[in-house]
Amino acid sequence: MRNNADKNQNSKKYKLIEVEKKQLRKYIQDKRDNLSLGLRKKKNKEITQKFLKTTDYLNSKNIFIYYPCRSEIDTTIIIKKALKESKNIILPRVEGTLLNLYFINDIYTQLQEGSYKIMEPIPSSCTRAHIADINLAIVPGIAFDRNLNRLGYGGGFYDKIIRNLPQNIKKIALSFDIQIVPNIPVLDHDIKIDIIITESKIYKAEKIL
Repeated sequence: MRNNADKNQNSKKYKLIEVEKKQLRKYIQDKRDNLSLGLRKKKNKEITQKFLKTTDYLNSKNIFIYYPCRSEIDTTIIIKKALKESKNIILPRVEGTLLNLYFINDIYTQLQEGSYKIMEPIPSSCTRAHIADINLAIVPGIAFDRNLNRLGYGGGFYDKIIRNLPQNIKKIALSFDIQIVPNIPVLDHDIKIDIIITESKIYKAEKIL
């Protein structure tokens, strides 16, 4: 009887947290979408310049990153810079319920719009990559908190990548200040990231710069 009661309680907790996550996603997404284009470009430049100066970026060779969608940080600035500096860029492609990884060296000829209207690698034009190839991971998210919790888009695609990364591989999020919230509702399987870079701060474990 106790086991059934515990299962029901856990199920209710899970459903409640999922509702909280959904509400928070919409709230932060709307705030981010409502940033003016000029302000977004200014903040975007500040964030990407900070990232490009980090030792994590400078010392990395194979960078896993995402292609920007809607009002996200414009990661194409980083992708172009990295390729010019002879670093290897790994982009994801949604294939079924998985994100498969591919090396790309040209964003103009090797990408096409995918199922979520996000530019993705064209498999026939790219070389497959694997999680073991990743030296540094740049992961997207809608909201984050100072404890380095991440709220994703709800599909679970990046959770699978993050969960399988070796512990020594840094997971970095690029975020506008308005995406930082006091607390992200989390479940046991949710995984923290290592660093959050915003236009005004850099959040690390137990440290804000």
